[in-house]
Amino acid sequence: MTRAELIEKIARAIAEMEGFYVNAAKPTLAQRNANPGNVRQWRDVRGRPYPTHRGYVDFVAWASERFPGASREEMSRRAIEEGWRILRVLVGQYLDGKYTQGKPPTVEEMFRVYAPSADGNHPENYARFVARKIGARPNQRLIDLVSA
Repeated sequence: MTRAELIEKIARAIAEMEGFYVNAAKPTLAQRNANPGNVRQWRDVRGRPYPTHRGYVDFVAWASERFPGASREEMSRRAIEEGWRILRVLVGQYLDGKYTQGKPPTVEEMFRVYAPSADGNHPENYARFVARKIGARPNQRLIDLVSA
């Protein structure tokens, strides 16, 4: 698969793991923040941090700051687009080894950093889930899945 396809598959698996697709009466934190990856922090090109809510980037607040006067639907659309864009950029950075000392990580290595146990996550379970979704083994180097 191409790099873009791999990034998309990983991003979709992360969103599923983070509860972005859950259909419930009360929105999940990922849904409320339009943050499919439950990304904790992000900075814009000028180095300014994105707003957060309960420890995660709040793309809804970002959109309302960035597009004052936009309709609720427009802000929601822009928030979700930005949430997905940032998650894809972040996954690409992981593939490049940005968070693993320059070494492209295995699925397990990525999720030890992305979803650390210190945050109440289970990185091994997370890695197995994502590996299954993308057709990989947890100990497989992600970059090895890119063929084109």
